[in-house]
Amino acid sequence: MSDAAQLSVWIEPEDDVHNPFRCDAPTPECVERIEPGRLTVGSRGDGKNKILCVERGRVKLEGPHGQWLILPAHMVFIPHDRPYRIHASADAVLVVIHLGAEHTVWQHEGCWAASISSLAREMFGYALRWGRTRDADDAVANGYLNTLGLLCKDWFECSRMMWVPYGESPIIKRAVAYTRTRLDTATIELAAEAAGTSTRTLRRHFQEELGMSWRRFLQELRMTRAIELLTRKQMSVTQTALEVGFNSGAAFTLAFTAFTGKTPSAYVREFLSNGSIIQQA
Repeated sequence: MSDAAQLSVWIEPEDDVHNPFRCDAPTPECVERIEPGRLTVGSRGDGKNKILCVERGRVKLEGPHGQWLILPAHMVFIPHDRPYRIHASADAVLVVIHLGAEHTVWQHEGCWAASISSLAREMFGYALRWGRTRDADDAVANGYLNTLGLLCKDWFECSRMMWVPYGESPIIKRAVAYTRTRLDTATIELAAEAAGTSTRTLRRHFQEELGMSWRRFLQELRMTRAIELLTRKQMSVTQTALEVGFNSGAAFTLAFTAFTGKTPSAYVREFLSNGSIIQQA
């Protein structure tokens, strides 16, 4: 099945008894490194919030309203009680932070992705000493992990990234499937034609169903793809700009900077200097 076809509908998952990402009571808040191998697991909702930090490989996260492709040096927050399905590549390595809902400050609706900041990387590395079998009464561990929860608001205070919505109506489903496979040539007119509707109706559906304009949707798709090309495939800025539909490197740089807060070159430099591995302190 193609990626576009997979986007058409969300199917509520069953709770997988072999889900390595699940962490419920009485297990305390903890941090662990997981090498799951190639797998697909689902949950109707876990007892703790969790942050998935990808060190190697790729992880696709599916939720009720869309999916995220999480690349190395990036992380995604999954709220407690939120149903999800995770697809991990064979070479995937993740650091997973399990946080109590009562200790987490969160401002977004649902899951949210972000790049891993230098501070988060250092703090997660230090916290790796407190795995699932840690002493639940360890005051230092409890205080430290509570602090991680309080910092979530700051770490994920960024534009939405790496997200592709499902949509509810056939019009949006068709427009999404068309647009995401034609980032270099997509226009509102062509997307409307593929969806079997007018541009005016398509614009209205995007606002009503997704709360964003089609132009904003296209921009998010382009920036997500650009991040993958720049970091995972290490394409040049000019090559990346053309690949995602920009006619000039300057226009792409302006759009990328507005989206991430960094120029493409600075984003790549930070990625290369920090690396994607979270070292245990």
